[in-house]
Amino acid sequence: MTFTPSVVSIGVRRKVLLVIPACNEEQRLEAPLRCYVQYARGLQYYEVRFLVVLNGCRDGTAELVARLCGEFPELSSLEYKEPIGKGGALLAGFRQARDAEWVGFTDADGATPPDSLFGLLADPVADVMVGKRDMSTRPFGRRLASFCFNSLVRLLLGLRTQDAQCGAKFFRAAFLTRILALTDTCDMAVDVDLLLAARATGAVMQERSVSWSDQPGSKVRALHTSALMFLSVCRLWFLRRCPCMVSRCLLKINEACYTLIAGQSRRGLPGAPDSQSPHFLSA
Repeated sequence: MTFTPSVVSIGVRRKVLLVIPACNEEQRLEAPLRCYVQYARGLQYYEVRFLVVLNGCRDGTAELVARLCGEFPELSSLEYKEPIGKGGALLAGFRQARDAEWVGFTDADGATPPDSLFGLLADPVADVMVGKRDMSTRPFGRRLASFCFNSLVRLLLGLRTQDAQCGAKFFRAAFLTRILALTDTCDMAVDVDLLLAARATGAVMQERSVSWSDQPGSKVRALHTSALMFLSVCRLWFLRRCPCMVSRCLLKINEACYTLIAGQSRRGLPGAPDSQSPHFLSA
């Protein structure tokens, strides 16, 4: 399939929605969020709105975001009082795309600096722009985990991306409704589900290198998180690549294992948020 980039009239700024999921990020969110907003104000060809989706926060993240919403009119928030997972937060935020031409997401810790993040939209040559981290700069343990996970994704699901889990991606909004209709992963394997859905819609994907710096305070628990993500990838394989009687049996085993490790059943898609920033309502 050949992708032809759209032509933008001189002086027209493309609208972008950047979703940032946040769960107990009071200590890490403010500095990168300020940096992203201030950088985006200087973009010549893009008008960026920011949406923080508060996901079961038990610290002062909600108060922090409310204060920043009063300071930055392009910032808004959704709040879910109970945890809905990183994937649930992203999917809830993506449903708020409205009139955006591009919808993307990044992590709350600011691991990707703004010039590199928005560099994905500098002359975008595909419908899905996927960030790719330089693994050589990462700690050995994380390099090994990423290599194993991406090898599993390529083997089971046929995705050819080199770094499916990078927390920096943008989707052309014209494909978003169809992508969301095919996506239901609410945990940290949501990136893979989104890329699988994008491929199913015929969207063209391209990876582009981004700067990345692992930040302290990560909530990823190596063995626990890796086990749950492995089970989520296997679930996607059963659903997407191996739909048969045997896979239905394996799905039940998969769900039982997931519940045992997670301590709760797999989360379903989130409903309406508990609260919504007034800045967002007037956007």
